[in-house]
Amino acid sequence: MDTLLQNNLPQIRELFLQYGVEAAYAFGSAVKGTRKADSDVDFVIRFPEKMDFVTYSDNYFSLLYALQSLLKTEVDLVTEKTLKNPYLIQSINANKLTLL
Repeated sequence: MDTLLQNNLPQIRELFLQYGVEAAYAFGSAVKGTRKADSDVDFVIRFPEKMDFVTYSDNYFSLLYALQSLLKTEVDLVTEKTLKNPYLIQSINANKLTLL
């Protein structure tokens, strides 16, 4: 795991909980240890099924901006609900790290 994730893990988990995330995973170069200074950090999250659309949207964007502010880098925040490509899903599942 990349030091950026490792050093900020408690705060990252706190943000996930604050914004109603049920499950969260990191994947990509930050998990593989190959992240470069200009690389983004990739997360997959799951919100509760019964979360209404307005809350879902508000929480998604607030979480995205909070993670970018905390990590001081670009963040790719993907929701499980939007994952459709089986090759992408397989790639994520091959190296994802459970955070919450």
